[in-house]
Amino acid sequence: MNSRQIEAFQAVVQTGNMTLAGRLLYISQPAVSRLINELEQDIGFKLFIRRKVGMQPTPEGRMLYEDVEKHFIGLKELQQTAEAIRTSKKGQLRIIAMPGVVHLMLPKVMRSFWQRYPAINVEIESLPRIEILNRINTRLHDVGIANLPIDSSEIKIHTSFDTKLQCVMCESHPLASKKCVHIKDLDRQDLILYPLETYIRYQIENILEKKGIKYRIKLTARSTSDIYQFVKYGLGISIIFPFDKFGNEKIPGLVYKPINIDFKITTGIITNKKKPPITAQNFIDLMKEILS
Repeated sequence: MNSRQIEAFQAVVQTGNMTLAGRLLYISQPAVSRLINELEQDIGFKLFIRRKVGMQPTPEGRMLYEDVEKHFIGLKELQQTAEAIRTSKKGQLRIIAMPGVVHLMLPKVMRSFWQRYPAINVEIESLPRIEILNRINTRLHDVGIANLPIDSSEIKIHTSFDTKLQCVMCESHPLASKKCVHIKDLDRQDLILYPLETYIRYQIENILEKKGIKYRIKLTARSTSDIYQFVKYGLGISIIFPFDKFGNEKIPGLVYKPINIDFKITTGIITNKKKPPITAQNFIDLMKEILS
């Protein structure tokens, strides 16, 4: 039994005629007859009763046809699913990013993404930078968003964006009235910063110490959104990288001020060097549009 024999069988049942079945399959009537005869020999029973008015399926033929229809319906559904995946109407997208990116940037980005691709299911996970690189390296996630530079031959950087430092404080803080915060204004202040092992924390402390600023790191938190909550209650001030480019809404009770520290971070949209899935490429294309 082969697929061509099944196609001929299906066509004869549907048309009730060898000649019409041949036209449907773009083959001759004798070729259809030969395929039916071969199929009957392979399966060991008659499929049709040959009448003057056409071909009538035997009871056995009718039973076989019902299963053939199920097969072709299933195959058609499979083809439709493949087409939906190809055109990004269906599929999965796995994103991994730093906590601040997940909490403050991705909600608005994903709203735009789902306006274009409403049927795509998305998994988002927030982890430290080193874990992001590991998971992109091993292809556990499709797209990563992490600070550059990245020294890995297994990772491809598709696009990037720069973010400048800002100083954030509660509305009642003495520095809230200043137009711009200067480094010297941080002297003797209680700071809320990122953890010690992070690149951003290292750079900020290095700059402050070079300027001779005395400060106390009162609290550390990995997520920018967590830092915001502690700052809001007057527990200290922070130096952070807000995602204004993505329409990051200011949190009530907080005041954001530019600071004269010449330091910025570059964040990259990354994948494994192997070709990413279509859903990932569509997300990358959207990010490029937003960043342009």
